Amino acid sequence: MATQFSSLSFLANWKTKFVYFLILPIINILLLVLIDLQYNNQFNWYVASASVIIDSGALSLQAMSQLMITDANLGIDLELLAKNPYSFYYWRIKVFTSLIPGIILGIINLVLLLMVGLPINLFLKCIVMLPLICLYGTIFGFTGWTISWQMKNPYYFSNLFASIIAIVAGVLVVVSDYPKWLMLISYVFPFYEIVDYIKINDNSILLSTLIAFIWLIIGICFYIFQIKSVLNKKIHQY
Repeated sequence: MATQFSSLSFLANWKTKFVYFLILPIINILLLVLIDLQYNNQFNWYVASASVIIDSGALSLQAMSQLMITDANLGIDLELLAKNPYSFYYWRIKVFTSLIPGIILGIINLVLLLMVGLPINLFLKCIVMLPLICLYGTIFGFTGWTISWQMKNPYYFSNLFASIIAIVAGVLVVVSDYPKWLMLISYVFPFYEIVDYIKINDNSILLSTLIAFIWLIIGICFYIFQIKSVLNKKIHQY
């Protein structure tokens, strides 16, 4: 697992760790809180805490995508496909390596928010949801990679998912208050129920779990359907 962590760019040195685990999340928190403050004229802790949760999921998404693309660049994916494309050990390591950075980011920044006044009940709700949102991020990192596996830009769909995650999650505005077209798009992703749980105490996360599972199935299908093609080409476009 140490080798897997060493291949993640944001863990390269203390500077990148500081930026990814503290600076960027704090900037995102401040940005979203200030936007919310401008329209609601009051400070809402749920916006700050939801921002941290979404950043955690996005980091796990980025980690999974980066791990898979690194393996593709090194030709490890070809070796995997030739020997055992469904290796439980291989995929277990990838999943845990992707989950851990997201969870650590979440814990660090939630504790910082707790120190400056985050209500304890909100803190506990976020801690409970943290592993789940990181798992969702990992699934989207995997699915984004499988879809982009043989494209010139292997980060295309992973970057797309990461760029819209805060919008489709409804961090600033509850998804049910979105315009209908945007609401329908948000319902295709599982993140909004996690944010609803934090913001309006909606305890139902069953639908989001089902949606995440469907995205996982989509990723697995893309993976299986491309195995033969990847083995035949033995080279990627990137």
